[in-house]
Amino acid sequence: MRKIISFLILIVSLTLLHSVTAEAVGKVMWGKTELKVGQIGKVTVQSDTTLWKLEADQSLTKVRSLKKGEEYRVYRYIGAHNGLYGVGGGNFVKKDISIKYETPSKAKLKLLKGDKPDVIETPANPKPGDTLPVEPPKKDNLTVISVD
Repeated sequence: MRKIISFLILIVSLTLLHSVTAEAVGKVMWGKTELKVGQIGKVTVQSDTTLWKLEADQSLTKVRSLKKGEEYRVYRYIGAHNGLYGVGGGNFVKKDISIKYETPSKAKLKLLKGDKPDVIETPANPKPGDTLPVEPPKKDNLTVISVD
């Protein structure tokens, strides 16, 4: 009986530990939407447009209307019909002036993978006119000297 209880406690603790670790990364927000793994970009609707379904014969069927200001994740791009952004579920948005397409920054992609963003050091005593952060020194140029 003790073995069964110990086993159950072990299973519950591992499950809780896994869920806490998964939540530690947190959501990576990009505008109004959450950045997801596999996402290559996003489209922002600049003026009301149509959401299309791409059929097996490559024809398009209207799904619904999209309103100005809405954002959608893009998972793929195909060149048919002068360019279509795949927003999931077999649905597409036509590439035209009513759509603004953007790709995520390298910093957002690093956060999504759970990496820490690059650290940029600001000098403690900046020189007059220095307004931008200074890149950290490259570690390749450092020489290690040991003192015995």
